[in-house]
Amino acid sequence: MSQSEIVLVARFTYRHEAEFAAGFLADAGIPHSVLIDDHGGHITMSNSARVLVAAEDAEAAREVLSQAGLQTV
Repeated sequence: MSQSEIVLVARFTYRHEAEFAAGFLADAGIPHSVLIDDHGGHITMSNSARVLVAAEDAEAAREVLSQAGLQTV
């Protein structure tokens, strides 16, 4: 079995925004990961909260997040 490429679909300034977005993806049945590197509570734009999905799910994930009013990359 080959591993799928993982792609970034959304980036947020705050942890709770990424977790909120992840909830929409979970409800849509889209496997995802939330990557948060907050260095003890201080997220910067270079170390933002990111939402990642498999490349083959990226289009569907972006559509779900867009419909929820969230910005995607």
